[in-house]
Amino acid sequence: MSESPHSLSQRKHPYLPGVWLAVGFLALASLALLLRPLGVTPNTITESDAKVRLEKLTKLRAEQEQLATSYGWADKEKGIARIPIAKAMEITITSLRSNPPHPAYPITTIQPSAISAAGAPLYPEVPPVEPAKVAAAVAADGGSTSKSPVLTKTNPPTIKP
Repeated sequence: MSESPHSLSQRKHPYLPGVWLAVGFLALASLALLLRPLGVTPNTITESDAKVRLEKLTKLRAEQEQLATSYGWADKEKGIARIPIAKAMEITITSLRSNPPHPAYPITTIQPSAISAAGAPLYPEVPPVEPAKVAAAVAADGGSTSKSPVLTKTNPPTIKP
């Protein structure tokens, strides 16, 4: 049988669909770049806008300087006043120089006598358990229900190697 006339080897341009796909992609990408919204760039800021911003900044700095160097009320109802920064630093330095450095909190250790005096000993003593009393209590309860032997001084555990 002869080969099908629709095979790739029989076509004049075997990669034609791939080429059209690439051309379409490039066309759409170019169109997207052309239609994108333009953002603010350094070239779009005009000189007049810069002058307005500079005037606002100068005015703000003058207001802040006036507030930092004058007396006034921060909250008159609560009685909170504002003082110049230089005066506040002088007051702070004077108070710091009059008070020598010291730890913020005293470093203390707990004395064992203080614990026992408070009624809570450091290591509470537990009275020793007598095996005869334990055996009598178990017998009074009806005996041991477990099958493990009771360990006593006369019946120590054996360790097998």
